[in-house]
Amino acid sequence: MQVDLKRVIYVSEKTDSSDASLAQIIDSSTKNNPETGVTGCLLSGSNSFLQLLEGPRQTIDRLYVTINADSRHKNVVMLTDEDIDQRLFASWSMKLAPFDDLEWSDAEFGSGNFLGITSEKALNVFMRLNEYSQS
Repeated sequence: MQVDLKRVIYVSEKTDSSDASLAQIIDSSTKNNPETGVTGCLLSGSNSFLQLLEGPRQTIDRLYVTINADSRHKNVVMLTDEDIDQRLFASWSMKLAPFDDLEWSDAEFGSGNFLGITSEKALNVFMRLNEYSQS
């Protein structure tokens, strides 16, 4: 049976920038995502998060509702909501990506401010991170 896959990319403004908060997000994702078939990538910037989630359609929809209510961030904006045939991050239950290891042409993005990113640019960022992780 073929599972209908979905990809969601969102950006949000941090309300808690502590290392402990970020560790909780990653620990929870690493524990829960394999059980539900969710994979993805999280970028933690200076003032914002940029996250890509992939998995079964209904699971991603429920997870997005949970994420939207999470008090560790606010002003959650969905950039991409699309059906997909193939995952970009099939082997990552939730990868905390080292975006600052790469050079970015956009200085604001390079400084960790993801709030003004477009959906197209966000997808390109994740595609580049995927390529970087395979090299």
